[in-house]
Amino acid sequence: MDAFTSRVRRTIGIDGLISTVIGALITIWPEKSASFVAGMIGFAFFAIGVSKFLVSARNTDQGNANRIIGIIMSILYMVAGLFIFIDIETATLSLFIVVGVFTGLTWVIEGVVQMSVINRLGSNRVWPFISALISLLAGITLVVSPFFGGLLLWEFLGIMLLVVGIVKLVQFAAIRQ
Repeated sequence: MDAFTSRVRRTIGIDGLISTVIGALITIWPEKSASFVAGMIGFAFFAIGVSKFLVSARNTDQGNANRIIGIIMSILYMVAGLFIFIDIETATLSLFIVVGVFTGLTWVIEGVVQMSVINRLGSNRVWPFISALISLLAGITLVVSPFFGGLLLWEFLGIMLLVVGIVKLVQFAAIRQ
């Protein structure tokens, strides 16, 4: 096997292993894995706040108003990160709700756009109409019940990562050395 094929095979194997592990963790422990993600977001907010604070406090080249705004923004980031760590359970629930609402709104907008484009299509308008209707109904459902929709999307992500990971591991094994 040449060097390129070997690298591609190794990349597929690593990708498959990572996807399988993450997909299994999300599927088996959806709440704990979402709490971990919320914790990572909290850590990122806090780290961003600290770095912005250090930059704003040390940078004397910018005006006082910009420094004050930078310091206020950094404090807001740090407080947001701390709030996530203080109540990780609520942060996890909020994560599901945000995912549900944003996905729902995206699907509603997609459905509306599809409905407005249907008249410009040729004679076959049935399938675009069905697609637009499904997008609208799914989006409205998610907006009305964002927590359960977000949890369902999280579970679906886990299952898809698990399936993709297993397929990649099979592909890894199928590529001969």
